[in-house]
Amino acid sequence: MPLKYTVQEDKLQLTLRGSLTIFQAAERKPELLHALTQAQRVVVLDTSAVDEIDTAGIQLLLLLRRELDASARQLELGPCSPAVLAAFDLLQLHERFQALPMEGIDEDDDGGDAGQSLAEEGA
Repeated sequence: MPLKYTVQEDKLQLTLRGSLTIFQAAERKPELLHALTQAQRVVVLDTSAVDEIDTAGIQLLLLLRRELDASARQLELGPCSPAVLAAFDLLQLHERFQALPMEGIDEDDDGGDAGQSLAEEGA
């Protein structure tokens, strides 16, 4: 499913759904960069519906962060899926994205396939 973006007041809301892996990265990158042509100074990223992420997906999120930093815009991390939080945990990216660690996540939830996908890549 493509990236969805909406303008809410003075914020740009980006919503990612489904898988964010190497298989979708080439499709999502131009969509993401196009969304950033909107004029809002604050971008809210909602990854609550991302069910799988690997290092290619993380690279897209880092690209988003870099582009916003370069244009003096602010990134607010909205709701995160367990898969995204697991990837942030594994790669120690909580500070970079100002995300809360997985301590509040139900331990029965395995975080989707993020941990497995990233571990298999040797990340």
